[in-house]
Amino acid sequence: MVGKQVFKLMSVLVAVYTLTMNIASAESIDRASIEKQAALALQGFDPTTYFNLSGATQGKTAFQAVYMGERYLFANAENQQKFANNPAQFLPQFGALCAHSLVMEKDVIADPSIYTIEEGKLYMFVSQEAKTEWMKNSNKNLIAATKHWEYKSEKRFEQIKAKKRWKNNNTVELFTF
Repeated sequence: MVGKQVFKLMSVLVAVYTLTMNIASAESIDRASIEKQAALALQGFDPTTYFNLSGATQGKTAFQAVYMGERYLFANAENQQKFANNPAQFLPQFGALCAHSLVMEKDVIADPSIYTIEEGKLYMFVSQEAKTEWMKNSNKNLIAATKHWEYKSEKRFEQIKAKKRWKNNNTVELFTF
């Protein structure tokens, strides 16, 4: 008899704890705090709609996801779930940069409403002219853009690694050239 009472008491305590934690997490992760912490990606366009026949569509603030420090909006819950299942499938190549600008070894933020899909990959451009130039020889342009993107990525990685090393070591090292 005592065992059943202890079991009931434990069940109630677990239920109260779970409810308390759910309320606490719901209050700490509200829309305003998410919007403050994560930058809006793709100017609010739903990344899954680029791959639909309807084309790029603005997302709604009711359906959001944060991935790799950026906040994405979705047109509906179904698109939000599609993204959650495989975000890499829907992200643009070269981040938010214009694919054609990378060919010219420049980093220019793209306009998410100007894009093309090639071989299942999303490429964005700063202008319609940049897209037209890209399309003239997209295979050659892709090689050049990828080369510049990888070079910049490697440099960013080296900078991050160096900053971490300096921060962790907290020492002064002298260099003479």
